[in-house]
Amino acid sequence: MSEYIISQNCNGVSYAYFRGRFWRWDESARAWKESHLLAQKFDKAKAVEKWLTPEAFLTSDEFIPMDDYELPDQMLTALRDAKPCKNAPIDPVEEPETAVVRATGTDVAEQFGNTPAAPSFDFGADDQTNVLLLQDAQTFITGNMARIMAAKHAHDLTANHYKGSWGKWCAAVGISRDTGDRMVSVAAQCGNIQLEGKSIFDVQPMKLLYAAAKPSTPEEVKQAVFTGDITTYKEYQEALAQIKAEKDRTNAAEAERDKLLGAQNRAAWAESHIQDVEAQRDAALADVQGLTEQNARLNAEKEKAVQSYNEMYESRIAANLQRQKAEAERDRAEARAHKAEDALKHQPITAVVDEEEVERRAGEKAYQMAADMTAELQEKLDAVTGDAEQDVRNAYDSVLLASRAMLNAWQMVKPQFRKLPEEQREALANQIIHTISSIQGEVTKCL
Repeated sequence: MSEYIISQNCNGVSYAYFRGRFWRWDESARAWKESHLLAQKFDKAKAVEKWLTPEAFLTSDEFIPMDDYELPDQMLTALRDAKPCKNAPIDPVEEPETAVVRATGTDVAEQFGNTPAAPSFDFGADDQTNVLLLQDAQTFITGNMARIMAAKHAHDLTANHYKGSWGKWCAAVGISRDTGDRMVSVAAQCGNIQLEGKSIFDVQPMKLLYAAAKPSTPEEVKQAVFTGDITTYKEYQEALAQIKAEKDRTNAAEAERDKLLGAQNRAAWAESHIQDVEAQRDAALADVQGLTEQNARLNAEKEKAVQSYNEMYESRIAANLQRQKAEAERDRAEARAHKAEDALKHQPITAVVDEEEVERRAGEKAYQMAADMTAELQEKLDAVTGDAEQDVRNAYDSVLLASRAMLNAWQMVKPQFRKLPEEQREALANQIIHTISSIQGEVTKCL
């Protein structure tokens, strides 16, 4: 609920200002009724003090402001649902605030005259306790201290023995149970305090004591009231305002400190993050350096492989030439052998010769000579051919190794390649593509 204020007067009657109207709490009906009498009092006060507001009026010395936690939920709900009385009289009427108290006091006076009689109020206790409660009720109307101490005494009589009797006593003297509880709280906190040889109830304003006894009142303000350092409700409010201002300043300082600590923490995090980035950069540079060195080694191996391939190719050509030369020499040797054989056949016979034997021996010699030459040439050809085949195998293995090395190098560098900034990644990509194209062109030339 918003835009309302609730206060009590010295008799414990609750008043409120809500939706532009003054209201009075009817304890018996448990409802709020529009208070024309209070509205008239406000108008008179405003005529004297032009800038007076309803809020200031209900927090003046005549009233005791009530905090929300001190009010029953029923009162707050009833105030929200309160409706003005359409048939209310135009002129304000008196709102009796202590009618029950006066009636109770009359009964008490009659009971404690010259002729004792049975008590006329039943508080749910035994007769003796009822008499004591009636005495407290009679005492209640005699003054502030008497009201407070009578409420405390009645509460002590009924609190632990007679369930419901405390509420009946409060109703009998014309106060709500909440008001009675506040009186008991005030009595418990400062009932034994004296200032300047007098009871604090006779020195300090009741409104001030009620305010000081609230649970929400800071302890230093409470003690200042109880020791007489604060003597007016205005001083009480100023002390609360000062404490609130100091608390606000403290909270603001703590908030600023937390903000500063937050900034420092963020700065420390940023510095740590920068260090991590620098470490990653250094690691990336080390990886690049390593890859550069590895690329240099691969280039050297590639050049060596190319050189080895060229040498192998040249060796293969030389071997083919030698093989062709050997085969030509073999063919010539065989031709010479056949020629020699024919020459032997056509030599003139000077003696009786066994022609078959001569022919056999000439053939054997020719074939032996051809065989010897052929074996020698074949041995040379095999040696040349064997070296060429080994060179081919070595060249094939080298080229295959180079191909695998290039693939492995790319697999190693690919994760690092993705970490590079876009502009560096694009430049290196172009360089890699150019290198691959160059290799492809050279391979095509070798086919």
